[in-house]
Amino acid sequence: MPRSLSLRIGLIITAISAALTLVILLIGFYLISDSHTGQLNNLSLDSLAILAAVFIVLLPPIFILSRVLAGKLLSPLHELTAKTRSYTINGDSVSFELDSDDEFGQLGKSLQDMQQSLRESHAKMEMMAYRDSLTGLSNRRGLHQELSKLILWARRQESRIALLYIDLDHFKQINDSSSHAYGDQVLKDIAQRLLQAVQQQTQHTQLPFPEELLVSRPGGDQFVVMLPDIRQVEEAKQLSNRIIDAVQRPVTVNDRCFNLSCSIGITLYPDDANSAERMLKHADIAMYEAKRSGRNRACYFLPAMHRQVEERVMIQQGISTAIAENELYLEYQPIVHLQKNRVIGAEALLRWHHPKRGRLGPETFIPVIEESDQIGDLTVWIIETVAAELRHLPVQKDGIKLSINISSAILNKPELAQQVNDALLKVEAPDHRLCLEITETSLMTDIDNTLPLLQQWKAAGYSIWIDDFGTGYSSLSYLARLPIDGVKIDRSFILDFDNSKPIIEAIIALADTMNLLTVSEGIETPEQQKSLIRLGCDFAQGYLYSEPLLIGLLQEKLELQALREARQTLKFSPRRKTKFPF
Repeated sequence: MPRSLSLRIGLIITAISAALTLVILLIGFYLISDSHTGQLNNLSLDSLAILAAVFIVLLPPIFILSRVLAGKLLSPLHELTAKTRSYTINGDSVSFELDSDDEFGQLGKSLQDMQQSLRESHAKMEMMAYRDSLTGLSNRRGLHQELSKLILWARRQESRIALLYIDLDHFKQINDSSSHAYGDQVLKDIAQRLLQAVQQQTQHTQLPFPEELLVSRPGGDQFVVMLPDIRQVEEAKQLSNRIIDAVQRPVTVNDRCFNLSCSIGITLYPDDANSAERMLKHADIAMYEAKRSGRNRACYFLPAMHRQVEERVMIQQGISTAIAENELYLEYQPIVHLQKNRVIGAEALLRWHHPKRGRLGPETFIPVIEESDQIGDLTVWIIETVAAELRHLPVQKDGIKLSINISSAILNKPELAQQVNDALLKVEAPDHRLCLEITETSLMTDIDNTLPLLQQWKAAGYSIWIDDFGTGYSSLSYLARLPIDGVKIDRSFILDFDNSKPIIEAIIALADTMNLLTVSEGIETPEQQKSLIRLGCDFAQGYLYSEPLLIGLLQEKLELQALREARQTLKFSPRRKTKFPF
């Protein structure tokens, strides 16, 4: 079957023309017939032969003329077809317009409009694929593309690149306290400030790319700035200072004013990495180090940071296994009544017996776990374990209480707070002898949301203590509202007792005024103990009395204390006839 449209049309015209020719010949023969009978069947054989010969002779010219005519008629269509085949979305524009007003001219105009529409749609899709719709900056995909191009350029020029990874500190609070509309407007404002900072930094530099391509928003509240062709490492530090100053300026949205800060990680090409992926990874690592160092600052990437990240990943991935495989355990450091010199409770301290690294203290892995939601599962495990081990302790007159530390990460995340709250309300502690210790700083971070949770725990029978008291910035008005039983004086004051004595004395006086008990942490010498007794402190905790003990050893210590107190009672009781063997 013919594939060419012009051939098919030519054959159709030829067939029609041949049929018409045959009809005309038949009519002609009919008219010139001698018989004039009006019937074609009276034609002689010679006449039919002549008729067939004339038809055969006329057929080729008719076919040729039909082909020429079809080609002439379809030439605009062939032209449009050739242009359509040569058109590519990323190539040069093609003009589909024809010098005619017929149907083919209209088709050309339609194709021209379609080309424009396709290019606009492609531009929008490219914008969506490589640009952030909110700020107009490059998104994560566009960042990888532009950074890869910049690395190739720097490799040819043998120059250096600085990459700054920027994260806005506590930006989530803006969305939570106001709305996402306010947060979006703040992000747009920050994006413009970053562009201005780059322009100021590079105003005397010939850049290989437009300035707007040097700033990206990979997502959320994070931005990335590329600084090409740096001569000195200090240039990156200078730009980071510009950015920190720019971000710190108040952002006004409608009737609200927001104060922000940012943490910045800096890495260099080719000093630290030679690919876009590794540069972004190293800058991200350095940025989190800036956050851990206090936020609102910039940190350069160091190889040691990479090892720290690997260790954090090991901890985060291993904690679930540690809980399941019983690698975690608790030790208890006794808390002593200063006046009576007897153990009245103990603080539960988490330990991890790692299969490869041995015994790990909480300072090694707790800060890492607090960065993830695993802190919820871990706290629930501690609560259940302490409640179970509390039942192994001997029953005494005053009742030994065990303390559990509640992480600030729990209080700052409603879903984790609910998880821990459910565990506290579910667990059955003997005689409500569980205490909850919460640091002063974490309490003051969001007191309005924390207060209802503390009141619920207090109503459930838990004692609540403020840990590390004196290191935060507690408001007396807020302190009076808290349903707390006592405060623990931070060990830093005890270590520097001579200089901190006025502060310790003030804390004890404040606690006494508010009917709160006091515990001093980190007591290591008899002199510290005597001084605290003179100041009126109620309880103490430290290596002077005992190192942290496993539950079995704590049980033995309490049993010996009970036996010693029983002997003292018998020693001062009235004489009886019965003699005891001790």
